Amino acid sequence: MKKIILSLIILNQTVFADTLWKNGSEFVVGGKGWEAGIGTYHRLPDAAKGKVPSSVWKLSAQSAGLNVEFETDSESITCRWRLTSENLSMPHMPATGVSGIDLYCRDEKDRWFYVSNFRPGGKETTSSIHTGNTSSKMGSYLLYLPLYNGVESLEIGISEGSRFAQRTRTKVKPIVYYGTSITQGGCASRPGMAFTAILQRRLDREIVNLGFSGSGKMEPIMADFLAQIDASVFVLDCLWNLSRAGSEVIEQRVVNFAQTLRKAHPETPILFVEQSHFKGPFPTRASQAQRKGIETLKKQGVNNIHMVAGDELIGKDGDGTVDGCHPNDLGMTRHAEILLPVLKKLIK
Repeated sequence: MKKIILSLIILNQTVFADTLWKNGSEFVVGGKGWEAGIGTYHRLPDAAKGKVPSSVWKLSAQSAGLNVEFETDSESITCRWRLTSENLSMPHMPATGVSGIDLYCRDEKDRWFYVSNFRPGGKETTSSIHTGNTSSKMGSYLLYLPLYNGVESLEIGISEGSRFAQRTRTKVKPIVYYGTSITQGGCASRPGMAFTAILQRRLDREIVNLGFSGSGKMEPIMADFLAQIDASVFVLDCLWNLSRAGSEVIEQRVVNFAQTLRKAHPETPILFVEQSHFKGPFPTRASQAQRKGIETLKKQGVNNIHMVAGDELIGKDGDGTVDGCHPNDLGMTRHAEILLPVLKKLIK
């Protein structure tokens, strides 16, 4: 397939009489850890309501990491989506990342490349991109949904007379990544620049994004729900949200969480990620406590436990963050590049 050259046209609240619409729910929504008993654009199953912390449940309705993959030969692709919140942006994160949708396309070497961002114009937006595809060849496309807003409804439109198909995904065990606001995607400029999305494209492996802003704290109930997923790797990256807890609390949560996962999945790799920082010293107090928990697990005979140090995750120059903590696009890229070889080895 030849690489498609695209130009962007933003059309908000416009009626497209010659557009063929498909409901996003008709397609497989990628990035989910559960196949049944879960809302179309939710990240936790309905059974979690009232059991997980209320903040986690609320954040699970934000669509970070969820994606839709499809094929079309259309000369244009249109998205019409309705958000659950009118708050399109945050002081330190743009609307394109909080509430926008990213479009990617596969090139002639079957690699994903960025096309453009469907920018939100309000709680409901209709936005179109002219693909310039006049070859009548089917192209493979990927939509990443908003990172910090929820999706009430999504429709994908193509030019009338064009073909539309669900892309068949290879059935492999996903990487399950549980963490904080950084995992959720704060503060990427757009959904495809969250480090989990970067890793998904680089590894060509589904990643379940279970990042919960301010609420990734390794509670026992969260271990119970993660243990329900048949993962290729469990990644635990919660130290920023546990950094104010006592060292003994952190150590015990590390031990208890891993024990729960290991009981359900005797051989699945568990990867702990240390607290990312650029100021030092390293390891941070929270990271030291996590290391003690890992040592305890190994003494108990819990196998296949791994760790990534935090000192290089976002670099040491400070340019990788927007506020000293949350990565910008540079920090997200650095984060992904550190994790990439580790995850490649673990899923191999």
